[in-house]
Amino acid sequence: MHYAEIQPDVVVAGGGMVGAALAAALGDTLLQTRVVELRRREQVEAADPLERASLIAEGSLRFLRGLGVPVDELGTPVQRMRVWDAERFGTIQLDAEEVGAAELGRIVENRKLEQALHRALAGRGNVQVHYGAQVRDPWFLEDEIAVEVDGQRWHTRLLAIAEGRESALRRALGIPTLRSDYQQLGIIATVQVERPHQCVAYQRFLPSGPLALLPFSPAPDGGPRCSMVWSARAPVARTLMDLEDAQFLTRLNETFGPQLGRIHGIGPRAAFPLSALHADSYIGRRSVLLGDTAHGVHPLAGLGVNLGLRDAACLAELVKDAARRGDDWGERRLLRRYETLRRPDNLATLAATDGINRLFSNDIAPVAWLRDLGMLATQVALPVKRFLIRQAMGIQ
Repeated sequence: MHYAEIQPDVVVAGGGMVGAALAAALGDTLLQTRVVELRRREQVEAADPLERASLIAEGSLRFLRGLGVPVDELGTPVQRMRVWDAERFGTIQLDAEEVGAAELGRIVENRKLEQALHRALAGRGNVQVHYGAQVRDPWFLEDEIAVEVDGQRWHTRLLAIAEGRESALRRALGIPTLRSDYQQLGIIATVQVERPHQCVAYQRFLPSGPLALLPFSPAPDGGPRCSMVWSARAPVARTLMDLEDAQFLTRLNETFGPQLGRIHGIGPRAAFPLSALHADSYIGRRSVLLGDTAHGVHPLAGLGVNLGLRDAACLAELVKDAARRGDDWGERRLLRRYETLRRPDNLATLAATDGINRLFSNDIAPVAWLRDLGMLATQVALPVKRFLIRQAMGIQ
């Protein structure tokens, strides 16, 4: 077969939030960057009927603002988080004001953030996005990695892989992963509530898993809405998914409580299996893993996408520094530095979310009493509480 040869400086496999953010961060350099996105352009530009959303922490918002992404126009601010144990007395409230901040982060619809990032990419002359394409068959040369994209052979110094948890390229590179199945499903939907959310994110821990209602953009008629993430053991979740909307709302009102008044409307629902994932290595020869391709965490704290954005920010800075010095930005020493910088943060977050989910998703009495006493102690221990708030914001 005849191959047309293309030689971009960096190839990014995956044009979701993390891959697009990396490419945008490289957009102020002379490096020629190509993003390869499996979805067609019209799919990326279409609205998401599920309105899937993420909590973008303040640290990630600062990174995105620096890329020219108008995140303040896209998202709904979170000023406070209220977390409580549905079965007992434990409760904690995290307030941005306690660390002198206006907000902890913003609830941003994933698709809208992707679209904003792609608009930012369109204004960068050194970045091209190839829609409806896939990076395949990596093989290695002396100082390059070669891949196939739509019948073309591309040679590049660095292949950055942000394809998601089921990355075919990660498998092709032979990088194993450690997975932990939580035996839970996460049910997502947008719900209409009676009372304004007042920019408060609620999370109630149940024996079967956490239920979160997060502040969201208003309904078309101006009524208040929340983004719901209900994580529950698989049999419970399947029973919930089988209910008609009216029955589901009855269960939701009974389970969540009166904080937002009556929950009276719901959009399309979907359920996804929940698991943790961590790659044995983030790097291969001239290749590097980012975001969910490298690590996946439980959604209970909404931290997954923030880890991926921190990956993108870290890698972009290392690549830009190497390019400014005239060094090779795909060499193993640089990639090892990226892994060394990012692995502790990712592993700590994975361990924390895993531990919190397992701690609260049970009703063993001694454990329950200890966790609730811990929550109360944290509520009154201001240095500890402020540390948690800064962690939630993704800042030091």
